[in-house]
Amino acid sequence: MAVIIGLILAVLLLRYKSVITVQQKQVFGRLVTDFTLPALIFASLSRQPLVRDELMAVAAMMISLLVCIMLAWVVGRALKLGPKQLGAFILVASFGSSSTLGYALITQVFSGKPAALAEAVIISELGVGILIFTVGVAIAMYFGRPEGSSPMSGLKTFLTSPIFIALVLGLAVAQSNLTLTGPLWTIALKILDLIGESLPIFVALAIGLMLRPIPFRSLSYLIIAVAAIKLIIKPLISFAIAETEVLPSLDTEILLIETAMPSGTVAAVLADRYGCDGAIASALVVATYCLSLLTIPLIMLLAT
Repeated sequence: MAVIIGLILAVLLLRYKSVITVQQKQVFGRLVTDFTLPALIFASLSRQPLVRDELMAVAAMMISLLVCIMLAWVVGRALKLGPKQLGAFILVASFGSSSTLGYALITQVFSGKPAALAEAVIISELGVGILIFTVGVAIAMYFGRPEGSSPMSGLKTFLTSPIFIALVLGLAVAQSNLTLTGPLWTIALKILDLIGESLPIFVALAIGLMLRPIPFRSLSYLIIAVAAIKLIIKPLISFAIAETEVLPSLDTEILLIETAMPSGTVAAVLADRYGCDGAIASALVVATYCLSLLTIPLIMLLAT
């Protein structure tokens, strides 16, 4: 975490010196989703076939996410949130940054274990990616009441995204037992590895440009509720499932790290895109990033 925090602080300094600006936030965000993540996903998955334990970890991720969606709906109704605020609250309390900050953190924690990153990609993309562009879009549309949209539009976006294409190609190569040899493949994989290694830099840039003052007083009750569900309850649910299924320690640790991640920026984007309260969603995402600096080490300590 210290490495990631140090990078974010460096980005904040660049932002203060006007070397980079908030207007460039979307550029760095797209570099993460359309450039570094696809390269990282394909390079990681193509070297390792899918196994049963990874599928069990994916199931644990999905179950914990769906439980959090129901819990967030109950809590949001109890807090008497309006439809647009409730939709934003459910999205932010359920979907996390497992494929952005999660990958960046896992590359630091398991720097000597390339297989760990491949497992993290499978758990995140199958366990979260599919649900956020199906269930997540449906939630945003239902509570945001947008005009002229359909649930299939979000699914189509995901199925044609560089991330999903890299996921399919990587799994296809791994499951077909193809051996990527020869000078061209060696050079190509090395290029993809180098691009993937830049992920922590681009994640830090995106987060550093996203950070802004948060109205803690007016949103204090929502921040507490989101933090409790997303940063504490969700990882504990996944840990309990992992222990029940007796997953290997590596899969359990990766699952725990990914479910303990702060709320995802994609959740705020979906909320805003489909008519929910995007301003509240963005503020809650930033708040969970700040609080996760305390909760992630705490969760890992409790799990050990």
